[in-house]
Amino acid sequence: MRNDTDGNRIRVTVTVTEDDSIEQLVDCVEDVVDARIVDAPDSSRRPTTLRIDVRDVTPKQWEALEVAFEQGYFDCPRGTDLETLAARLSISKSAVSQRLRAAEATLLRAIVEATRASGSHDVDTGAEPEPETR
Repeated sequence: MRNDTDGNRIRVTVTVTEDDSIEQLVDCVEDVVDARIVDAPDSSRRPTTLRIDVRDVTPKQWEALEVAFEQGYFDCPRGTDLETLAARLSISKSAVSQRLRAAEATLLRAIVEATRASGSHDVDTGAEPEPETR
């Protein structure tokens, strides 16, 4: 959500990803404010379903990702910090940081490459994605 102030006007931008939720949000606020639904600028380039290969994430990186996720490290605001994660994993703060950065880079690379390889920017097949295993 972004809040832009312009004199006596306030512009609030909310990103909602489910169509039903978008319509409910607009229904709730349209009597009070000027509410509009606009498409995200790059939404046509983002697939709704995508299969990626996670085998390049090492077991130590995967463990760091799982612990960080469980402890709320990726929440906003963060539910934990690197020092706490380091203590939980019995490694240094810099090691946790390195493992998370490496895992994130690997996963993001896999997502971007899978999107490019799909040939279609909207690859929703309607099928449930199969879980990837190591």
